[in-house]
Amino acid sequence: MKRFKSICLILISMLWASCTDHIVYHSYHHFSQEGWGRSDTITLHLHISDSVSGNAEITFLIRNQSNYLYQDFNIILQHNMPDSTQWRSFKLNFTLADENGRWNGSGWAGLYQFPLSLGQVYVHPGAYTFRVVHAMPDEYLKGINDIGILIEKEKPTE
Repeated sequence: MKRFKSICLILISMLWASCTDHIVYHSYHHFSQEGWGRSDTITLHLHISDSVSGNAEITFLIRNQSNYLYQDFNIILQHNMPDSTQWRSFKLNFTLADENGRWNGSGWAGLYQFPLSLGQVYVHPGAYTFRVVHAMPDEYLKGINDIGILIEKEKPTE
């Protein structure tokens, strides 16, 4: 029985590793119950090596709680070019709930995740920084649990 458990653990580990080998970067920033302050800039750093450069899909992830007061969520996302002081800025709008108040995305137990694809880009080797601020009217925005960025390499066709 002990050997069977060990084999199962190895197989699960191999399956998990094979399913995630295309992920270049995946990180979340968690907020406290106090909320996200208007002047709080969230900074995420990543380094792209030569081995992972190429076409990639960038997805911005939001996790909201059921006590979030709005239907929409607006942020300003900035990123620098690799190893550069040049910054690009984007305003992103997430529609977290439909007109009837049902949460979009997936979730349970009062926590919902909503992905927003920023599209396919070519990622060059280098250091990147993402800066995020919320563009909502509240001084302290409550109900946003986490924000994150997922960068996945283009999966090879079989």
